[in-house]
Amino acid sequence: MSETEIRVLIAEDHDQMRGRIQRIVDAMPGVTVVGTASNGLAAVSTAKRLDPDVILMDINMPLLNGIQATAQIVDLKLDARIIALTSLEDDETFHAALRAGVAGFLLKTSSKGEILHAIQQVHRGEAMLSPKLITRVLENYEQGHRPSKLITDLPDKNLELLRLVAEGLSNNEIAERLSLSPATIKSYISRLLTKLEARDRAQLVILAYENGVVKN
Repeated sequence: MSETEIRVLIAEDHDQMRGRIQRIVDAMPGVTVVGTASNGLAAVSTAKRLDPDVILMDINMPLLNGIQATAQIVDLKLDARIIALTSLEDDETFHAALRAGVAGFLLKTSSKGEILHAIQQVHRGEAMLSPKLITRVLENYEQGHRPSKLITDLPDKNLELLRLVAEGLSNNEIAERLSLSPATIKSYISRLLTKLEARDRAQLVILAYENGVVKN
């Protein structure tokens, strides 16, 4: 195994689905599966033992569900970035997962390309939200909802930065778009997280969509 490979843990309680995902990930260049877990408790203990780079975490699992397991892994302060594997969940579950600390969401039916893109994107600190899941959130978005004061008080340059983050652009892509250095963009995003009381980029994306910064 190359030192540069992204080390992935798969937590999924259905054997057939876990096997399918493992086969897909194992075939990816630059990515290797270092372990699997069939329930939330095993996901936490295995993550602690193996310290993976990325965890593909099923939301619905026995003993501990994916949200509870995610929260425990985040509390352990491991470096792992967590992608929730999901069906089209209700909004409450979606937001609970964000609050617990997931960095992205993928539908279980996602293609090999979508899974690889998600793993690579969250590994480098970006957020990954399936467009179908964003659409799902927006379908139940209350029309006429007034934007948060935290959003309306943002200067125009911060709103533009938030919009670009929500559109899925990487730091390098944003830097090129705004004619700034990637290091400067990283610093600006860190400040934006503080201003909006958001934990990570995934929460910035949801805030942007819910407050009309990005139109579907």
